[in-house]
Amino acid sequence: MKSHPQPLFKLGAAYYPDYISTGTTLTRRIATGELVSLDREERLKEDFERMKAQGIHTIRMGEFCWATIEPQRGQWQPEIFRQALDLADKYNIEVIFCTPTATPPKWLIDEFPDILPITRSGQKIPFGSRRHYDFHHPEFQNESRRITELFAREFGNHPAVTMWQTDNELGSHNSVFLFTEHAKKAFRDWLKNKYLDDINKLNQNWFTCFWSQHYRSFDEIELPVSSWAGQNPHLELDFRRFSNEALCQFQREQILILRRLSPNREITHNLMALFSDLCPWGVGADLDTVGFDHYQMDRSPHPVTSAWQFALMRSIKSKPFMILEQQPLQVNWQPINQRFSFDWLFLWGMQSAFQGSNSMLYFSWQRMAGGCEQYHDGVVPHDVRIPQSQQEKLIIAKKLVFKDISDRFSLSEIPLAQRDVLVVYDSESLWSHEITSQSVHYSTRKQMDLITQFCLQNALGFWLTPSLEAEKARLNSYKMIVFPGYAFEFTDSEHALLADYRGKGGLICSFPRTAYKQRNNQLSPTPAIFNARDDFYLEDYGALLEEEVERFELNQSDARVAVEGHLWAEKIKLTSNRWQTLAEFSEGSLYAGAPAVLKLVDPSGGAHIHFATVPSDTTANRNALRGILSVASCASTHSCELQLQTHTHGARRFLSAVNFSRQPASISLNATTSIINGAAYCLDAELRASAVGLDAEVGLKLSLDGRSALLIEIEDKRPA
Repeated sequence: MKSHPQPLFKLGAAYYPDYISTGTTLTRRIATGELVSLDREERLKEDFERMKAQGIHTIRMGEFCWATIEPQRGQWQPEIFRQALDLADKYNIEVIFCTPTATPPKWLIDEFPDILPITRSGQKIPFGSRRHYDFHHPEFQNESRRITELFAREFGNHPAVTMWQTDNELGSHNSVFLFTEHAKKAFRDWLKNKYLDDINKLNQNWFTCFWSQHYRSFDEIELPVSSWAGQNPHLELDFRRFSNEALCQFQREQILILRRLSPNREITHNLMALFSDLCPWGVGADLDTVGFDHYQMDRSPHPVTSAWQFALMRSIKSKPFMILEQQPLQVNWQPINQRFSFDWLFLWGMQSAFQGSNSMLYFSWQRMAGGCEQYHDGVVPHDVRIPQSQQEKLIIAKKLVFKDISDRFSLSEIPLAQRDVLVVYDSESLWSHEITSQSVHYSTRKQMDLITQFCLQNALGFWLTPSLEAEKARLNSYKMIVFPGYAFEFTDSEHALLADYRGKGGLICSFPRTAYKQRNNQLSPTPAIFNARDDFYLEDYGALLEEEVERFELNQSDARVAVEGHLWAEKIKLTSNRWQTLAEFSEGSLYAGAPAVLKLVDPSGGAHIHFATVPSDTTANRNALRGILSVASCASTHSCELQLQTHTHGARRFLSAVNFSRQPASISLNATTSIINGAAYCLDAELRASAVGLDAEVGLKLSLDGRSALLIEIEDKRPA
């Protein structure tokens, strides 16, 4: 494997040599403006020359090529990829090669028709799209191992291949939960193992006395398919656990083969966060580096959601992650595939880098002439008469920006976020809320938006964890721990960790629906115990209508500030004096007079603050949160579209900023913070990058132009 120079931030694209058909007339525009014909080999060379000229460092290929390389069983045709890899080697472009199991070929489906998956409603997913396989099927598991081994032997030691990607977007298109006979058999075996072959133990945990669901043996258990009324929520939670473990095992078998036959190459996968079916912590555990496909479902880009999804990917391995697919300006799968302005790609690049990404690969290099994604954007346009696309200009501009950062700050990697705030984000908790949601509007993801907004307006570095146990070695390095509706009761060990953390001056924050349930998805007889059993009890609780709000007032700077809560509310009855009531629900609210915000104060100075409703995202509520959750930081802003983040790199500290607004925004620095060095970055109308340096000691207020980014090195100038 060749050693390649590693820039501060790698730029690249997904590339599909298998989509360049043999015999198709290909054209290109030469300098004179004339169009000339190309054969396939010439087109490949043209692509790689163009990639090198535009600053492409890494490409990713092969995830959908099974039928190209093996058009019939045993008929092996790897030449097109060999040619591409040789060109990548010639032009010093790194290649992430993928296993092709996301699209099993037609001949394999004809051999084993029951490889096709079945949905919850009983629909068989046909051949002709992607992810059309049952990962529980023994024959497909054999085929996955076989094709992975063939790929590893054929391509795994090519000098251009520096990394592997398993499959493609595991779990996307609702493909985690399968309802085949093979899934049923595997689920029954999994249950026997979990419940120690004791069906009575399962009946107790699944509360099967409800609706006469008692089982006499594990062989009677069916999968939670669609039914007239809701399925057993305890069965459903176990089914989700089982399905995730099975999919992780499917990936693990590929990883073991790749490690054996293609050594010294890292292994990644392109995770997604648009859906919650797949646990990212589980899939990420076996990877060397986490990869992420960054897409958005919103009508317009939602930078807060992107921020915490980036932070999640960085948190999985506590190291930089890769964006293996970056949404271009136009996709092909939304109800209306509108275009965004080009500067969004610049802003996403800066945001992702400041949140822990070390690379961004656009999807894709070429715009496809045919297939489902023919209107999906790409770096190289359909019209070959265009000498340089806007996307190519952006790649060149971003390359210059990151080179300036590297040179200006003498950095070989972008510093990671400071460990200020820890958010407990657990997939099983998320599933529990989804299974018995009580509201189509409630989601802990909305609390994630709220927490992220709070952190980014106050320059707080935030990390995510699936549990306190997973982060217990670093727990006391955080200023605040947040539970955004963590579903399950705290264990004795977790209570001890929280008490120790609070006793050392730490701040804990929890939101409604925290600690309501047991791990078997039954409701706890003593929910919401954060300290002692006799502190308080939940007299009532429930979902709020979309237009319904719970109001309360807080003391802020000698004034009363009105706050609105949404999504959920709790009626708490205090039974001890350990907790202070910071605010009560106002007259006219459903729970008028009951505590809206509670605070447990530790003699050491630590505290636990609990919200009995979820503050909605308004300016007043954001300011109120800042007053309640008073966490020390080096800077802050009042703009909800300016994102600040504090970073550490050894003994050095940095502050980053990305302004998503078209209007300038101001940054207020802490009185003890001084600037050592820094620069602001933006694009002009022609998509050219500019960098404006900042002098040291420029003052306690900075202004950042609209649609721009900033990185400064800072230090605390207080006397030692």
